[in-house]
Amino acid sequence: LLAVGVSISNTYVASAATTITRIYDGDTITLGTGEKLRLLQIDTPELSPAECYGDEARSALVTLLKSPGPITLKVDPALDKVDRYGRLLRYVFIGKTNINLKLVEIGAAAPYFYKGEKGQYSALILRAAQNAKAKSLGLWKKCPGTQLVPTSAISTVASVKANSESSTPADGKCD
Repeated sequence: LLAVGVSISNTYVASAATTITRIYDGDTITLGTGEKLRLLQIDTPELSPAECYGDEARSALVTLLKSPGPITLKVDPALDKVDRYGRLLRYVFIGKTNINLKLVEIGAAAPYFYKGEKGQYSALILRAAQNAKAKSLGLWKKCPGTQLVPTSAISTVASVKANSESSTPADGKCD
């Protein structure tokens, strides 16, 4: 799908040697080397089981990764390099555009500061999410019941459930 080169430093620079062979969802890809990569400090709705805005988040990542320019994968010195599933943890840049941040700016992703750990772009990512939510962009519009909780994985909610009499059992008793 996309050309990405691998170097021995903490930054990966574009070349024809390696490709992105698969885009799983809005925050996980596979490199031509077979390594899976999870975009750092963000989370997107899941495709399986299908969550509100999961398909759209994946489509947003596909579109952004088609942007012209060199691809760079960047390690955050303050965070883990690999997650518990063995996936590389990186910021993905195309040219000077931070794709992780861009996904949050357009409402396709939310901040996820795993175990409360904040990386070098955490303040920008959080501000972008607050702005996207305030403007009802992306998932914040389609899934209005979703809460912005940066220390938890996103859990999208299509609508806010209101308490109503219809939720009370027919006999009028409830726990």
